[in-house]
Amino acid sequence: MGSTTLIAVLDELRNRPLRVRPVRYMGREWWAIDTEDIWPGMVMDLRRLGFESVAMEENVLVRESSPTPELQMAGPNALEGLKPFPTIHPTIQIRRESYLTDYSNMDELTEFEYNEDEDDNADEWEEEDLDVREEE
Repeated sequence: MGSTTLIAVLDELRNRPLRVRPVRYMGREWWAIDTEDIWPGMVMDLRRLGFESVAMEENVLVRESSPTPELQMAGPNALEGLKPFPTIHPTIQIRRESYLTDYSNMDELTEFEYNEDEDDNADEWEEEDLDVREEE
């Protein structure tokens, strides 16, 4: 049946799961969002929610942002008695797509075919290296 589709559930967008694939870009692991799930202004929306995101050609890449150290003020400018803003660390949950979303090929599906080789490598995702593509 081809490669397994991965679904990303982002904290604030949990009602809108995104199809993704793992990629390596600038020496770091990212999730490339399927082009059918991208909307105009998506990079800025993801950044506002606290994710690292970048647009590259037809791809939108997203990853969890690294935690930022808390700002500690000292001296006469120190704010006393005020509660600090809560630290936000948005997360991305990845799962396999467990339901059929494209019904166009229903006629072709006649019998379930189990492939043991696919099941053995189910927890390993092959990531595409976008740095190599950029150098060509």
